[in-house]
Amino acid sequence: MRDDRQLWYRRPQRIVAIICALVGGLLIAFGPEARAMWWSNPVVTVEDALTIEALPTATATPLVVYVSGAVTAPDVYRLTPGARVIDALQAAGGLTEQADVSGLNLAAQVRDGEHIRVPYAGEVAAQAEVSETAGLINLNRASAAELEELPGIGATLAARIIERRETQGPYRSVAELREVSGIGEKLYSQIAPLVTIDP
Repeated sequence: MRDDRQLWYRRPQRIVAIICALVGGLLIAFGPEARAMWWSNPVVTVEDALTIEALPTATATPLVVYVSGAVTAPDVYRLTPGARVIDALQAAGGLTEQADVSGLNLAAQVRDGEHIRVPYAGEVAAQAEVSETAGLINLNRASAAELEELPGIGATLAARIIERRETQGPYRSVAELREVSGIGEKLYSQIAPLVTIDP
């Protein structure tokens, strides 16, 4: 006759019951920390993956430039970063027949806020003539402070230069500076290239 009485460790039901009792005791003894350790799920769900993929990506800020002069449609245009001057001219509809791009670098990169002006034919030569006197101090219009920027000219000589034009009329040539007391040949040779009498 079979003996139904088996050792306790040979009965799986009792072993499972003992394990469950031990686990339950640990959860009760160590509280939420143990439960979190046992039941935490590090697996990323589909919803989490979709949320990560949906994060916004950084977008490049467009360049805003003003194109004027001898182009078909002068206006403000938005260009992609890294655009060149030629791209800005194409955005403005291209060049007119009167355009002169000899002084433009069509391959130069465009800067945000830049003003690109395409000169008309003949305008470049006129600008070159003006640039010859650009930055020169006009003896007939300069203030005392402007004259004092010249080498060797202090407050006293600046006042004498102004007094000369007020008492004897406008300077008719730069050489008339020699008539101002205190301006010798050496000083005159230093300041003559820096002044003009042009209106």
